[in-house]
Amino acid sequence: MALIGKIRDNTALILFVIGGAICLFVFQEMSSGANGPLGPVEQAMGRVGHQEIDRADFERTLSGAFSGGDAYQNRDQLWQFYVNEGLVKEEAENLGLSVSEFELNDLEFGPTPSPIITRNLTDPNTGQLNRTLLSQIQGHIDNGTLKDAVANGELNPNIETIWKYQRREIVATRLQEKMGALVSKAMYAPSWQAQEFANNQIASRKVAVVKIPFDEVDNSDVEVSDADMQAYIDENRSVFVNRVESRQLSYVSFKVEATAADSAKIRTLLGEVATDWNKETTESGDSLFALANRGSYAPNYLTADNLSPVIADAIMNDVAIGSVYGPYVEGNAMKLAKLIDRKVIADSASTRHILRNATTPDQFKEANRVIDSLMNVVQRNRGKFASLAETFSQDPGSASNGGEYEKVTPGQFVRPFDNVLFRTGSVGQLYKIRTSYGVHLVEILGRSRTTSTRAKVAYIVEPIIPSSDTEDAVLAEAQVFLNGKGNLTELKAAAEAAGMEVSQTTPMPLSAYNLPGLGSGQEVKDMMCWAFSADEGDVSGIVYTFTDPQLFYENNYVLVGLEDVLPAGVATVAAVKENLEPIVRDLKKGEKISGMIGGKSLSDLASQYDLKVDTVTSNPTLSSLSAGIGNEPKVIAAAAAVATGAVSKPVVGNTGVYVIQGITEPTSSTSGNLPGARQQINTTIRLQAANSLLPALRVGAEIEDDRAEVDCRQ
Repeated sequence: MALIGKIRDNTALILFVIGGAICLFVFQEMSSGANGPLGPVEQAMGRVGHQEIDRADFERTLSGAFSGGDAYQNRDQLWQFYVNEGLVKEEAENLGLSVSEFELNDLEFGPTPSPIITRNLTDPNTGQLNRTLLSQIQGHIDNGTLKDAVANGELNPNIETIWKYQRREIVATRLQEKMGALVSKAMYAPSWQAQEFANNQIASRKVAVVKIPFDEVDNSDVEVSDADMQAYIDENRSVFVNRVESRQLSYVSFKVEATAADSAKIRTLLGEVATDWNKETTESGDSLFALANRGSYAPNYLTADNLSPVIADAIMNDVAIGSVYGPYVEGNAMKLAKLIDRKVIADSASTRHILRNATTPDQFKEANRVIDSLMNVVQRNRGKFASLAETFSQDPGSASNGGEYEKVTPGQFVRPFDNVLFRTGSVGQLYKIRTSYGVHLVEILGRSRTTSTRAKVAYIVEPIIPSSDTEDAVLAEAQVFLNGKGNLTELKAAAEAAGMEVSQTTPMPLSAYNLPGLGSGQEVKDMMCWAFSADEGDVSGIVYTFTDPQLFYENNYVLVGLEDVLPAGVATVAAVKENLEPIVRDLKKGEKISGMIGGKSLSDLASQYDLKVDTVTSNPTLSSLSAGIGNEPKVIAAAAAVATGAVSKPVVGNTGVYVIQGITEPTSSTSGNLPGARQQINTTIRLQAANSLLPALRVGAEIEDDRAEVDCRQ
């Protein structure tokens, strides 16, 4: 009662508190709700310049326009498109460039459609643009009946999303082409530059070259310090710039491999399968049995050369027809092979045919009628076969040749045709054959005298993979190993003591989804989320699990520590040491070799290092020298500059140390090929300019990538 009394005495204060709480609640709902007026939660995935990348739009496009493949790779591919599209559209708007509706329609449905249309609508059977499907889609778009076509099962259920994304691709690509044209056409070689290039093109000369490989000096004879690598980074800063903040990880991997017990279990299983398979006595039964047990069957007769060396001799000589061979090990799998049949077959045959295409019952009925009529004519007069084939055959590969095919090998044609041509038919006879293409009138012209023994084989394959017990045992081993490791130093020391390798990644951004050598997916993203919240030297308390992408067993358990935190900017030595050290070591080897060989003749060097002196043609306009020297810009420059008869100073190239001696003088006359030289320069520079446009826009753009930050907070 006392409490109620106090409330009555302080009514204004209580109303104020309650009202404030309600306001705070409403404010939170407005600012954090999916559709709150103060900004939807994480609705933006990022921003390109002033353009926001909407998360909902991104997810709709991803689910509708992408199917199959790696899900994380698809996400990254779509993200890169959104970024590129944003860059191109913003720059195009500044330049006053656009793609009109008329132009877009022409790029979609015109006589020369966009390469994107050709890529997406190519018929896999013909390799050509499927114009029928394109016209069908155009009709539904024009008539507003896309939804009806989807409902009727006529078009892909996601056709609207797919086509919308495709249009965006076409527009972005076309805008990029227009900007590329603006930039490239502004590139022009002045007369003095073209004339100098033309003169250099005819200024070839002969030079002698000796190359001393870097491995003439042992690695142990050269010391590479951090200062050496830092000096290299300072000289090549643009190569080592990190555009975004990144992390470098060190990790220990516990690989999961099948044990002897796992293999024995698989062998026992396949032995039982072989017993059941031996009970099948028909080809159709054998093929169905193989397919039902995750095997394969192809009805072609194969020579020993086309069979695996593991079983070829047994299949051709020892195994009885209808018997199962195995289990046997081939690669990373255990297999069974059943010999369906074995025959001696001609190595080739010649034939001619007339094809009438058919896919529906009515078309087959009409094709049968035409072929029956043609057979009656040919039976009365074989001489008319060629002219009838030219008139009536719908096989573009042979109609103009009288329907004839020479030296056809077994298995080259579809199965019904192949059976008649090599096994059931007789030379000189006419046959009517139905295949998936339609109805054929076939004449066997002849078979080769040479023959080969061929076999028809079905297979059952069981991959040799770890059992769940083996996976659990390795996981337990990894967990025990991780216990008590408080920092990366302790993890590395324990790994070294156990004789295990500690691997190191390259610098990885927060958005990374792939770890080379291990795989891609959620585990990598979880790793990166942890790494960006950890301190240098920390060890994650999680055992990360990686799965084989084909066989779906757990193939690696990984322990991770944070090696280095890399802010945006020039990379540190520690971050690039693994890749940079071999490069700097070669340069130091080159310096050491140069100091040892200075002043020696080419013949002395060749004798000292057991090398040969190459005589090559040098031209300052070429990017490489002949005789396999390859792309060595410093060597090319030295070859152009060295005086005739003189020996150059040692040149440290990319793959060794070179010494060059001039043999002949370069041509010093003036070339008259000024137009050709100008065109060559213009073509090269314009192509480079067009290809560099998008990367250049990326460098100068403000790109805000919030994908990973949002994912890590979920």
